[in-house]
Amino acid sequence: KSIFHGVRAAGSATAPRSSGGLGTFITDNSTDAGGTIVKADVDYVMEQIYIDGGNPDLMIVHPSVANDVRDILDTSSFVRLDLQNDLLGMSSIQRVQTQYGALNLVMDRFCPLSKAWNLDSSKVGLYQLRPFSAWSLARTGDSEKGEVVGEFSLLAANDKAHGLIYGITS
Repeated sequence: KSIFHGVRAAGSATAPRSSGGLGTFITDNSTDAGGTIVKADVDYVMEQIYIDGGNPDLMIVHPSVANDVRDILDTSSFVRLDLQNDLLGMSSIQRVQTQYGALNLVMDRFCPLSKAWNLDSSKVGLYQLRPFSAWSLARTGDSEKGEVVGEFSLLAANDKAHGLIYGITS
C-alpha cells in the first residue's frame, strides 16, 4: 500500500520513518481525466513522457479502471491480444499499444481508483535497506510470539520518465 499511499517522513526517536509513495517522486507528465479514462488521456501522458525522453512500459491501475481500459480499447491498432485456443471466452487485454510505445497493463487492488500510473520499470522499484527477518519474543503461557523486522523504500529515478492520469472515476 505504501507504494501508492506512502508519505515521506524522516522520523525521530518517537515517530517512525516512512517512505514516500509514487506521488512523492513523480510530479511531472500528468493529466486530469475528469471522469472515465479515455484513450486521449493515455496518449497525452505517453506523448509528454516521450518528449521528455522517457520510455514507460507499465500502466498500473485499479481493477475497475482496468475494466474501463478494456472497454475503450477495442481497435487492433491500440490493443495487442495473445490469442489462445485453450481458453473459454476472450483473452484479457495484457498490453496497450500507443504510438509512443507499448504498456503492459497491470492491475493492483491497492492502486487508488482515481489514478493510473505509467511507469518505466527500469527506473522504479523497491530498495531493501535492511533484510526482513523473524525474531522470537518471550513466551507467555501456551503462546509463542514473534515479530518480523525489515526496511525497504521506493526508488523512483528520473521523474520525467513516468506519468500519471488522475481524476479517474469508474
